[in-house]
Amino acid sequence: MRYLWLVIFWAMQAVAQLLFSYGSRTPGRATLGFVLGNVFGASSIVFLMMLYKAMNPNLALGLGTGGAFLCAQGSIAVLFRVPLTPLQYGAMLAIAAGMAAFSMGGKAS
Repeated sequence: MRYLWLVIFWAMQAVAQLLFSYGSRTPGRATLGFVLGNVFGASSIVFLMMLYKAMNPNLALGLGTGGAFLCAQGSIAVLFRVPLTPLQYGAMLAIAAGMAAFSMGGKAS
């Protein structure tokens, strides 16, 4: 179940960032983007709290925020057609590798 919560958290965080970006890029939509982004962003914290209860909190935070960042970056790059440089792709790969290393070194809860 914790993997489902993690994926839901990542998705909700990515949607929140997309809405914030939409609101900032679209004239007259700043308030809408802000409100809807916060609905998704704030609501996603419920799933992070469930992860804190189900696993080591340090691991939950590391996987949650790292994965949310990667999902948000990928989503923004694709939907807003913002090309990433090879260095940026490398940085995303390094974050994913760090998340994997962090999870392998974690203690069981």
